[in-house]
Amino acid sequence: MRKLLPLLLLVAPACGAANPKNADLVADVRGYSDGMRWRDFNAAALRLKPAERTDFMDRREQLDEDLRIADWELKRLTYSDDRNRAEVHIEWTWMLDSRGIVHTTVTRQAWTRHGKNWILDREVRLRGEPMPGVAEPKRARKSAAARNARR
Repeated sequence: MRKLLPLLLLVAPACGAANPKNADLVADVRGYSDGMRWRDFNAAALRLKPAERTDFMDRREQLDEDLRIADWELKRLTYSDDRNRAEVHIEWTWMLDSRGIVHTTVTRQAWTRHGKNWILDREVRLRGEPMPGVAEPKRARKSAAARNARR
């Protein structure tokens, strides 16, 4: 049993993704991420606020000519205490056709529960290469503005 305990401690957290309490959020994260990967932007847009969907579709259609998402992986999922908000970390593997270089970017997504559905409020780059269509964190925007001002 002593030999099995460390194995059980490693396996138990992985089972959390299959937990029915997580099912709605995981399904919406999957719907958004798969929509982005397979360029089904209508499916991805369903996970956004209705007022943001048209602008999102316009931006994605422009990026679609060059941006290719090869894969995504859910790296972390953390709920707020009231379980109506969540932070999700996604690792994207992507490339621009015009450059042909594969990049990896980890983003932080903020999700809010609306009834049984979850809505993506914002997504910012956490680490890795800046990815087209993903906002930069405030500190990165400020330091880029400072560099540009010095020129």
